[in-house]
Amino acid sequence: MSPRLATTVLLAIAGCSDPKPPPPPAPPPTPPVAPAKVAADASVVAEHMTEHFTVIVELQHAIATGKLDEAQRQARWLIEHELPAREGWPMFVDDMKAAAQQVVEARDLPAASVLAARLGRTCSQCHERQAAVVTFPWEPAPEQSSVLAVQMRRHQWAAVRLWEGLVGPSDEMWKQGAEVLSTTQLDTVAAAGGVARGDVPALAAKVRELAVRATSTSDHNQRATLYGELLSTCSGCHQLVRPVPVPGP
Repeated sequence: MSPRLATTVLLAIAGCSDPKPPPPPAPPPTPPVAPAKVAADASVVAEHMTEHFTVIVELQHAIATGKLDEAQRQARWLIEHELPAREGWPMFVDDMKAAAQQVVEARDLPAASVLAARLGRTCSQCHERQAAVVTFPWEPAPEQSSVLAVQMRRHQWAAVRLWEGLVGPSDEMWKQGAEVLSTTQLDTVAAAGGVARGDVPALAAKVRELAVRATSTSDHNQRATLYGELLSTCSGCHQLVRPVPVPGP
């Protein structure tokens, strides 16, 4: 065998004895999530969100009507209720539960009012982070009236729109609520049981002042502060004019 041929054979043998490792196998493709499962997950989340919104509506309504114990009961539900695990939720869920705990620990209605508004803002921050589109049932505002009961229904309608505007967050709902509340007159003499007194008109004027400010407030944090003041003012008025229960026999 010639030296050149021998060298070629040795090189060939050496190359065969040290082959390059084969590339690693490609990972199996991730199976697509079935549309039915996606729909089921979305349905579960929607159900939990509906429950949460119902509870926080009841919470802020209880504060507005001067029922601190009831508001704190609703706040405890928010603390104890477990939400489904979703990416990006834990931080906001913890913030929401912390805000609800502060409502539970509130010593009086003015403090609870501020904290309830912060709770609503916590909800809206989560909605913003998740790019969630929140929708609400809607009905037209009651017409202006000289009847106190209708005036109060307009007040309540406007307060609900403001709350939806805060929690959504929704500029449209907030502006609707602010506009209606700022233009609704209240028969303060009828509200005070037919007795002319200065404190009820002063509180009604404070509500209108806050509503006027709300019409030009676009910052969500400032809206939360305004709503807390409004809730506290409504609560103070309702405590003054709430009918005194008649003792039993």
